[in-house]
Amino acid sequence: MIIRQFDNEDIKSAGKLAKLTWGNFYTQESIELQNFIYNFMVKYYDVNRNYSFSILEEDLKGFLLAFTKNDKYKSENFENEIEILQNKEEQKIAIDLFNYLETCGNEIKNIIGNNDIILGLFVSIKKGCGKLLLSNLIKTCKENNIKNIYLWTDTTCDYQYYKKNNFFQCKEFETIVNQKTIKTLIYKKEVI
Repeated sequence: MIIRQFDNEDIKSAGKLAKLTWGNFYTQESIELQNFIYNFMVKYYDVNRNYSFSILEEDLKGFLLAFTKNDKYKSENFENEIEILQNKEEQKIAIDLFNYLETCGNEIKNIIGNNDIILGLFVSIKKGCGKLLLSNLIKTCKENNIKNIYLWTDTTCDYQYYKKNNFFQCKEFETIVNQKTIKTLIYKKEVI
């Protein structure tokens, strides 16, 4: 397996992996909207390639997108991207997702320091790939004097994974996305 910096050629495959991982959340929506959502999530978190990695074995098996407190997706990009959705109801669902990501991102940015990073999107479809990606991120953090890794997740994901990898929960709150109330959790891992 090869671990390398996340790059432009990974974006489309990363969207497909995200859909494989969370595809059951938007099953009532059109394929066009589903593809938009998962590709958008990748673009939203792809804001700092210094802390973002891919793992490959013939094709993409996982990726990790992390960034600093000051990195931010440019919301004007979203306004341009959403125009490909012709249906106004689908645009409303996409806007709801954007607002959800922004809300959770702001919650985490309110508690982190300037020497911390945020793990925004983390997907692995092969056993062991997640640990390798996380180890690579920790190594990079140490090299760059990053003190802590923070992330937010919700109870629709495998949030137990983070506890198993020595993250501890530091905040819990509820959010609404796709007309569902979801328990959202913020985790922290000290970089030692």
